[in-house]
Amino acid sequence: MNSPTHGRRAAPKPPASSRARAFGAGPRAARTSPDRTARSRSLRPAFSVIAMTFASGMLVATSVPALAITATDAEPRASVYAPVEDSITLAPQAIEVAHEAELKPMAVEGYAVEAAPPPLLSQVAGLGSVSIIKADLVVWPVLTPQKRSDGFGPRNAPCAGCSTSHDGVDFNPGNGSPVMSIADGVVVLATENGGGLGVNVEVQHNIDGELVTSSYAHMQFGSLQVVEGQRVSAGQQLGAVGTTGQSTGPHMHLEMFGADGVRFDGFAWLDDHIA
Repeated sequence: MNSPTHGRRAAPKPPASSRARAFGAGPRAARTSPDRTARSRSLRPAFSVIAMTFASGMLVATSVPALAITATDAEPRASVYAPVEDSITLAPQAIEVAHEAELKPMAVEGYAVEAAPPPLLSQVAGLGSVSIIKADLVVWPVLTPQKRSDGFGPRNAPCAGCSTSHDGVDFNPGNGSPVMSIADGVVVLATENGGGLGVNVEVQHNIDGELVTSSYAHMQFGSLQVVEGQRVSAGQQLGAVGTTGQSTGPHMHLEMFGADGVRFDGFAWLDDHIA
């Protein structure tokens, strides 16, 4: 009697593994024979060892400098990370002369030593004998000498009590502008009580062996930068432009005279002596 294949009374199917063992045939059974299965299991550890060896080799190759793993070299090599010494060699300089050039020894020329000119000695009240060394440089007494309001010589008196014969040159660089010594010299007067000249400084100079005095007048109260007996250099500040004394407005009145005390045109003299 055969068991029904469908319905509740149908016999249950045996497990797949049981059927495979029961029949022992078919394509799948042929592919997974016992000998081949055992051989594949024995090769797995070998493949694992090969893979680990390859990975270790790659790690060494990428992390160690090439020169560091050349253990079979006959001569030791420096690491690629070692500093390289500078081996630049400087060749001596040389000059090439054309073959047709004629070389002659240079003759040694004689020279003479000249003594410096002696300084001028000036007798200054309150200071005694003053030694004044020759000045090598002459400069303008203000920064903008082209700005002038009055020249040297006859003129119309600009104020009551002002002279009709101007003994100096009036520069107009602006109130508070610096007033500077025209050359190296010695201060022989520095006062804020100069009468009609107001705040006044006088400096004596040795110009080519001649005694020349420059006088700077009408400067501001409290602006004096020097004292009597002080040695000054060309361009050194003496004070600042003001309007003290007999003055009609801020300006610097410059007077110049020689050892005889006679005033002369200071602007013309400066224009002639300034390089």
